[in-house]
Amino acid sequence: MKSVAQAVPQNLDNYYQELSLSHEMNGNVAASQNGKTIYQRSFGFKDIAAQKKNDKNTQFELASVTKLFTATAVLQLKERGLINLDAPFQYYFPEFPYAKITIRHLLSHTSGLPDIETFVDSLIAKYPEKQFTIRDDPQNVIAYSRNHVLTAQPGEKWMYSSAGYHLLALLVEKISGQTMAAYVRDYIFQPARMIHSYVQTSMKQKEDPDRTKNYQYRNHIAFQLQWVDTVKNLKEWSYNLALETGGGGIISTTSDMLRFDAALNAGKLLKPKTLEEAYAPYILNNGKPAQLFDLTYCCLGWFVFKDTSHGRVVWGSGSNPGKISFFARNIDRHQCLVVLHNIKSNSFNDINAVNILNGQKLTYHIPLAFVYAQDLYKKGQGYADEHFKTLLHDTAKYVLTESDLNNAAVEMRRMGKKEALMICELDVQTFPQSADAYATYGFTLNRFGQKEKSIIAYKKAIELNPGDQESKDALKKLMGDQLKTN
Repeated sequence: MKSVAQAVPQNLDNYYQELSLSHEMNGNVAASQNGKTIYQRSFGFKDIAAQKKNDKNTQFELASVTKLFTATAVLQLKERGLINLDAPFQYYFPEFPYAKITIRHLLSHTSGLPDIETFVDSLIAKYPEKQFTIRDDPQNVIAYSRNHVLTAQPGEKWMYSSAGYHLLALLVEKISGQTMAAYVRDYIFQPARMIHSYVQTSMKQKEDPDRTKNYQYRNHIAFQLQWVDTVKNLKEWSYNLALETGGGGIISTTSDMLRFDAALNAGKLLKPKTLEEAYAPYILNNGKPAQLFDLTYCCLGWFVFKDTSHGRVVWGSGSNPGKISFFARNIDRHQCLVVLHNIKSNSFNDINAVNILNGQKLTYHIPLAFVYAQDLYKKGQGYADEHFKTLLHDTAKYVLTESDLNNAAVEMRRMGKKEALMICELDVQTFPQSADAYATYGFTLNRFGQKEKSIIAYKKAIELNPGDQESKDALKKLMGDQLKTN
């Protein structure tokens, strides 16, 4: 009988093969125990058109996992006495308009600053060919401050903000006298021996032979892949913001990310006391720890799972069009898992995979909502209904959730297919107490011209959730339109 340690590689392989077969894994996975690589595998293609497969040298965009490196850089400068985490950002940049925001607030996503899109969307509409860098961000924040107060007071609540991390990268540059790319190279990549990693500073680097192209499905019904660099409505991420650093921009491999873990464990990058500070949940003004969702607390750059029964697991993740990244470290058991995708997928699949390191055998459950939607699209309602009834009882292989039904209906609706109504009908039948299900049904009915039924659905949504302002606004407009027609 295999020990837990022996079973982990096989269980990881089984799980990610299942994901690959279900269009949920195209990329690389690696895991280590006590500094030794115990699993490493590539799935799918780095360049689909050229049929170039992913391999151990494939370089991926880390997206927001980059923030772990930015936090490390800031904490290194703090160790050297060059940065005070509790000093206002305004101390280092006097023109910064929000006097109460500290470096610690920016690190912990509790500054009250909105995410980057809020600052740049209107500018991109006006200047569609502009590429932003961190040098643009202070002026963008100043311009925003003229007409806006902060979304929340600093330290009041957790609110994700890549813009805050762009400002931290600017701080690293000012204090160190180096560009962010040079600083991370000299003080993180080189000590950690991350020889295949760099900060992207040029669009030309996208052509590096080991770099992935990034893709995502137009929808999960017809499974049509799009190369994100060619999709007009994704240009903001593939072009306009592609050279922003601090919040994203690092290119790396799974092997190099295992080296990052090893360097942190060995104290090559930060002292143990500093790491403990980085991994400690941030305490909000109300005395409660900040949290992203029920399973995890928010720290300085890192997240930490609340459940410590198998050891403390700190982690970071990233998600942008065409890319998903996940990096988790059990700092008590010296385990590490890194997963890098170049086709957008469900990031919770990787979060769940952490359990495999603890000896659990994990099975991927296929979303039955999307099987139903695919059947509707390809074979019609009669077949779809019968197949659904058959698969519904196979709970070992399939799972049916309200959110999946809602998402499937939205995707079918965006395809312009009236089958979206059939998915909505299944949704409200299966989850009759869900206000969201009825709201989606109301929107979809209206989209396909069935206004009277839409009014009924919206009324039900409001009955179930009296605070649903969107449904109230939609209903008011529908009722007004109906009166005008009459």
